[in-house]
Amino acid sequence: MSHSTLNQLARQDKMRREILLKSDLIPPLPDIVIRLLAVLNKQETEPAHLESLMQNEQVLVAKMLAMVNSPFYGLNRTIRTIKEAVMVLGFRGVRSLVLATSTARFLQRDYRVYGHEPRGLWLHAACVAAGSRMLAKACKLGVDAGEQLFVAGLLHDIGKLVLLPYLNEHARSIQAGASITEVEGTAFGIDHCEAGALVAAKWNLSPEVQEVIRAHHEPAPTKAERPVAVVRLANAVAHDRGIGYLPQQAPAPVVHAADLAVLGLSPESWAALRDELAAAMDEAVAALGNLGC
Repeated sequence: MSHSTLNQLARQDKMRREILLKSDLIPPLPDIVIRLLAVLNKQETEPAHLESLMQNEQVLVAKMLAMVNSPFYGLNRTIRTIKEAVMVLGFRGVRSLVLATSTARFLQRDYRVYGHEPRGLWLHAACVAAGSRMLAKACKLGVDAGEQLFVAGLLHDIGKLVLLPYLNEHARSIQAGASITEVEGTAFGIDHCEAGALVAAKWNLSPEVQEVIRAHHEPAPTKAERPVAVVRLANAVAHDRGIGYLPQQAPAPVVHAADLAVLGLSPESWAALRDELAAAMDEAVAALGNLGC
């Protein structure tokens, strides 16, 4: 191994350790959100428990109701209280709503170095979340899995939040068309997938969500787990649509045969589903594009 290669590995290791040690780079979820998620994870929770916990959190309640009443959720009635939201969405659905509302601000920062337009990472995340939920339903993975994959799709790129200040310092050295995960790995010894899994762990999200985030850019898998496959396929459609990206900046869509195989999808059935996912993503952008969070 050459001396220059050893020096590069040493720099990567030093940068990686610095990033991992700087836990302040990972912002905590608000206390109320942590308490809400803890309550929602308990089987004995009743709607009244949520209403009691949120009675003094009118700003959060207003944002949640604005989102649940947007066309993104496609409900045929107006939801006026958190209790009604529970009755319509279930506790899993409300949990997804809480996370979507509380993490949106982290996804609406300036991510131009990643090729995103203003608020573009939020729009891209909403597309992947909507596509993941729809694909999970189409593949009959169950309602609970669909909600978990909605969260995983929403937060699949949350690691960009951690690496953003570092990548901004390297912006001039990024070549057009370069794989962003390779750029991250070469410069920092860690990419946004691994960084995102660390964020999900700090936020006490499920190990399944952490794994989907970690593996969503895994190169050329020969076999796949269904949750990872769902989000990777939704991500490929979102990249193909280019929503949330600056012109010519969206990564090339990559569809792995292993992902289609593990979900039991033929090329023909995937072609039809891809169009349905694209329509769901357009609806998500129309609903959430101007929703203040």
